[in-house]
Amino acid sequence: MLRKTVTYCLAALAVLLFCGYFAATSFLSARGRQGELCTGIAVRILDSASNRFVSPAEIEAIITSSEVNPVGRPREEARLTGIEDLLESRSAIRHSDVSISRDGILRVSITQRRPLLRIQTGSGAFYIDDTGYIFPWVSTFTSYVPVVSGHIPVKLEEGYRGAPDRDDRGWVDGITELAHYLDRHPVWNSQIQQIDVEQNGDIVFYTAVGDQKIIFGTTDDIDYKFAKLRTFYRQIVPVYGWERYSAVNLKFSDQIVCTLRDRTEIKKSVKI
Repeated sequence: MLRKTVTYCLAALAVLLFCGYFAATSFLSARGRQGELCTGIAVRILDSASNRFVSPAEIEAIITSSEVNPVGRPREEARLTGIEDLLESRSAIRHSDVSISRDGILRVSITQRRPLLRIQTGSGAFYIDDTGYIFPWVSTFTSYVPVVSGHIPVKLEEGYRGAPDRDDRGWVDGITELAHYLDRHPVWNSQIQQIDVEQNGDIVFYTAVGDQKIIFGTTDDIDYKFAKLRTFYRQIVPVYGWERYSAVNLKFSDQIVCTLRDRTEIKKSVKI
């Protein structure tokens, strides 16, 4: 009986010693981690192959020149959310993800905005991304997207960034939808070289092949209008040639209105 009691006591003591050792080790390890410093910054631009609006060096400079710079400070003082907010306040950055690794390096992953088109306004040039977000054109990198010029019905101050105002939302949504269509159809995207907005609000195209002014009108019925334009190229051009018409109007339902070089209009019924 005495032997069993001693055995139980020794086992309980061993368990207590092990628990005490584990707790002390954890406490010391936690204190050691609290004393570790952030020693550097490593930046990855996740979509650098398609866009180069920002570079790793620029991202590092933004962080190190700010009040939330964690380099040289204890790791627990790093304001990770504040760093993400700082980076995402830059117009070309869509999303940032920030963490600190065990070796004290601030790891930053950047996703840039993806512009679909560029608009030329009296206040300067602006990109519109795939969400309809507007941000200024940057001289350090040009994204090869369609350029829209002419009578742009959007009022933007120089350096504007953000979602369009309520009064401009309808036009921006429409032109963004058109840009999405071109982005999904590389053949049309390469064929349409220039997009202008005329004084009456009509959108017109100038193409790489053919010397016609393509009057698209509004951004309503985009699929249908491009189907009519495809019909023009497949059924009318092979019969009458590329040079016969100076303008092709897609605005009217079930018709393609072609203007001869002598300004005579010819209406063609369309079956699509």
